[in-house]
Amino acid sequence: MSSGVEPSGGILDESANLAARPFLLMEGGPLFTLQKRVGLIKDGSPYLKRRALVAALVTWLPLLILAGMQGLAFGHNVPVPFLRDFSTYSRFLLAVPLLLLAENVLGPRIAGAAAHFVTSGVIKEKDFQRFDALVDRGLRLRDSVVAEIVILALAYTLSWVSFRSMPNHVSTWYRNIAETGGTLTWAGYWLVGFCMPLYQFLVLRWLWRLFLWFQFLSRVCKLDLQLFPTHPDEAAGLGFVGEAQRFFGMILFAFSLGSTGVLAREIVYDHIPLATFAPTIASYVVIALLIVIGPLMVFSGVLLKTKRVGLHQYGALATAYTGSFHQKWIEHKTPEQEPLLGSADIQSLADLGNSYGYVEKMKPLPVDPRTLLHLVLASLLPLTPLLLTVMPLKDILKLLLKTFA
Repeated sequence: MSSGVEPSGGILDESANLAARPFLLMEGGPLFTLQKRVGLIKDGSPYLKRRALVAALVTWLPLLILAGMQGLAFGHNVPVPFLRDFSTYSRFLLAVPLLLLAENVLGPRIAGAAAHFVTSGVIKEKDFQRFDALVDRGLRLRDSVVAEIVILALAYTLSWVSFRSMPNHVSTWYRNIAETGGTLTWAGYWLVGFCMPLYQFLVLRWLWRLFLWFQFLSRVCKLDLQLFPTHPDEAAGLGFVGEAQRFFGMILFAFSLGSTGVLAREIVYDHIPLATFAPTIASYVVIALLIVIGPLMVFSGVLLKTKRVGLHQYGALATAYTGSFHQKWIEHKTPEQEPLLGSADIQSLADLGNSYGYVEKMKPLPVDPRTLLHLVLASLLPLTPLLLTVMPLKDILKLLLKTFA
């Protein structure tokens, strides 16, 4: 870490080279390559809206058709027909498309934050090659066939575990319950064999990408970063990383959407009070926040060190300057009879105080409190419709107005 200003002549030249290798965590991997081969993705145009629409069509629509063919889409053949199951809407019509559309938002932000390490001067010229190697390493892991196979295997495992944990005391649109045991319906086979694994795969792949971002930042943190304790972002010049992290709120929003339908089904049809889920919801929000903010924690050590050194350095400077100021203007020990009004000494003293104040306000994490609030709200907003089970809509609207007023 350094607090000195270095020449920036080589930064633009090297950053131009790095721009040819942007840290695009969203555009790679075997599945991405497969989608390019079948025409869902073209070079320079990921067609995210088309992919999101296709994902919704190959999940929710076949489930509707298969359930309808067996008379389980609506009516009273089962307690909860397909069209009245909230979880099918929240997962396959909302969460799955949003998990895909989020790539178009987060991809450029993450790539931009990675490039900004160089263009802002945080990475010194002597470390450009090491930084470039870290980018290449992250992209190789992104393209790992083994990683996506493991993610796919985990997706099927979690889908099966999730299915086994679903209520099995009554028949549903996805499972028939008989004295001899339960059997899957046609829609149930598609749900367990494709839809749930796809949903789980997208969730796990985002967690994998977040881990790759964490790994990248943890290695960048070990470089000799050029940080300044008086930087106005109150994070020594690393505030841009926290700003990029804010956009992970889209992922938390999608995660919450996927859970809202399941909770709504249990509240409405199994008559479980909403208050029963309060500890689970609170734990989820805390864990989700820690997962997203976790990558930024790698900078806490270097930021605390920068603040400590800065307080010592600017404290010593302030002591020397204020001592001279006191002798000149209070004790009048200097021979010059300079008028106080309009003196540059006053402005310099104020500037020094402001600089020391910036050092004092440095945060241990490069994240703004508003970003934390944004992430918490992104986690909770999809769950607000559940309040309709315990209070009227007008009361909910009044509560929201008071919250944001």
